[in-house]
Amino acid sequence: MNLYEVMFIQNPDIGEEDQSKLLTRFTTTISKNGGEIIKMDDQGIRSLAYKIQKYSRGRYFLGYLEGPGSMVHEVERFLRLDENVIRFVVIKLDRHVTKEDLIPKPAAEPEPVAEPVPAAETKTEEVGE
Repeated sequence: MNLYEVMFIQNPDIGEEDQSKLLTRFTTTISKNGGEIIKMDDQGIRSLAYKIQKYSRGRYFLGYLEGPGSMVHEVERFLRLDENVIRFVVIKLDRHVTKEDLIPKPAAEPEPVAEPVPAAETKTEEVGE
């Protein structure tokens, strides 16, 4: 199985319901073709460097996939045909990248910082001679 990185820009004007439908269809397309999504991140709405299809802003998605090479053709076809996807790119990752590198790691909890204990004031007694 090969590892792929996919990034696509979605129409920023569609609602949450249409967005979830798009992601559901995207996931279904991948699973039907023998692949799986390792990680999918919504990068949020950002300004584009130049207008694409009369849009100056877009919602960015970045995902990592694992699957056979035949899956890529169907994923690209899906993204090309969907009217809410403005632009996309699919890249095959190098062989040295492993699935474990791409799996999101749980955030490590910071260790509690011990409060400094104030130094005890010592009284010195003067010894009289």
